[in-house]
Amino acid sequence: MVGNGSSPLTVGDGETEDGSGSRKPTTRPIQSEKDGGYVTFEGCNLFEIIDTTRSMRRLKSDPVPDALIERIIAAGTRAPSGQNTQPWAFLVVRDATAKRWLQKRYFAVMQRAMGERRPSPDDHSPSARNMRAALHLAEHLHEAPVLLLVCGARDWPFAVAAENRRGLAPPSYGSTFPAVQNILLACRALGLGATLTTMHQMFETELCERFEIPDTHGVVALIPIGYPLGRFGPVRRKPPREVTHLDRWGSPWPV
Repeated sequence: MVGNGSSPLTVGDGETEDGSGSRKPTTRPIQSEKDGGYVTFEGCNLFEIIDTTRSMRRLKSDPVPDALIERIIAAGTRAPSGQNTQPWAFLVVRDATAKRWLQKRYFAVMQRAMGERRPSPDDHSPSARNMRAALHLAEHLHEAPVLLLVCGARDWPFAVAAENRRGLAPPSYGSTFPAVQNILLACRALGLGATLTTMHQMFETELCERFEIPDTHGVVALIPIGYPLGRFGPVRRKPPREVTHLDRWGSPWPV
């Protein structure tokens, strides 16, 4: 079996959403020769994958097979895009020296952004846990087996008049981010941890020069990918009713 042996569609090691550990896995991992040998799942439930696709910032350094990376990128290319332009391009970074180059710059930017806001050791609030996880990622980014740069072709938005277009157009974010989300869901389905990061924007010019990314494209996201050190589990989000309006802003969705 590929990976760390735990079923990507269960809440790690049989743990339930309420932490009771009483529920048995609802899906069974199977090896698929036809699909290149990566792990697939019987009874795959899309909504279970969506509900448990967490940002996994603590990753093992174990290598990820090429077949899984190819499948993940293929999932990205299945995303919708405006007028089916498919503006995405993907740069897979495995080289140790290149990953260290990225980590040093990512970490320096994170240090500046964090400033004096580092949480104290006795702070166990959700925000403190998130900050510690973000710092861990910045310190260990180069240890992830794969750093995936998701790029998008540059294209001026319609709202920017031709006479106001200066310099390079931004990448086509609206048509590239659906590919990013597909990639994150595919990682989850295959038992791989991943997280969306955009801190590269603080050194993108240098980044594009280092990796010879042409001016025709910009980097939309940097996604570290690897087998997770932690467990998958339900995400915590605001209830839909709190963020949903009916017919006009401020008109609540009916109870």
